[in-house]
Amino acid sequence: MEHHKPKQKQLGDYVNRMRTAAGFGLRELARSAGVDPTWIMRLERGEYTTPDPRNLSKLAQALDIEVTELYLEAGYQPADGLPGLQPYLRAKFDYLPDNAIDQLTAHFELIEEKYRESEGGRDGRDHH
Repeated sequence: MEHHKPKQKQLGDYVNRMRTAAGFGLRELARSAGVDPTWIMRLERGEYTTPDPRNLSKLAQALDIEVTELYLEAGYQPADGLPGLQPYLRAKFDYLPDNAIDQLTAHFELIEEKYRESEGGRDGRDHH
């Protein structure tokens, strides 16, 4: 488990730098973002392996930075460098319950699998 520590600490240090640069105290940022100050403190200490993407989204908004920056710092990135679908859905549709997010993710995976099989994989396709 120790091998995850550098990534966790990297995110914590980044959030701390952004908070300090924005002139926020810990409690002030928590109030502005609508998250628990203890959560931010633990995040900055590097205690979370998978921090809640919804809270990261709220922090990004309060700090006036792109949420993608926090997702990348947290390690939420597939091979192509974009945030994964599940963290994106949790941040974008924070009013949906977890089971709805899980259902959307599963549905997307089924659709993706269907088209990947029907087109013989992604190799050679232009998906831009």
